[in-house]
Amino acid sequence: MLLVGHSCGGAVITAAGVADNVVGLVYVAGFAPDEGEDLATLQSKFPAPVAGPYIKPSPLPDGGTEFTIDPSGFHEAFCADLPDAEAAFMAISQRPISGVAFGEKAPAPAWRTRPSWAVLPTADGAIHPDVHRFSYDRMAATVTVVEGASHVVMLSRPAVVADLVREAVRSCALP
Repeated sequence: MLLVGHSCGGAVITAAGVADNVVGLVYVAGFAPDEGEDLATLQSKFPAPVAGPYIKPSPLPDGGTEFTIDPSGFHEAFCADLPDAEAAFMAISQRPISGVAFGEKAPAPAWRTRPSWAVLPTADGAIHPDVHRFSYDRMAATVTVVEGASHVVMLSRPAVVADLVREAVRSCALP
């Protein structure tokens, strides 16, 4: 099985990828934490992303917090390379993300024992591109840099992402 993760889904495949049936990992503008790291700490080591000022926290009844991106800055911060109408729809239909996702410490990363590929969008406004560069370099991933692409590179440049996934499949000898 080849796992593909976007954004915080990168942290998910980093943890889940240690399963015996996983042969490789593909990160699409995804976080790739190391053991003991959490996403907030990892991001804090680099310049704030464009989304920073637009992040809106909302308290939850259980004492936790969830976050959304203010619609006024959503296009710029999340999907600057998509058409206005598509960005406007995404802004009003976004689902909040739990604050827990940013504070959970990562277990031993699968990328230490599995081959990894990554798509690095240079205009990612949700996760600073330097976070991607650092993470993908330390994991020795095969990286495809996509100049001017936003956080949703799989929507703005689907052929690039699909080509990398196909490359990973071929490299892992998957049918």
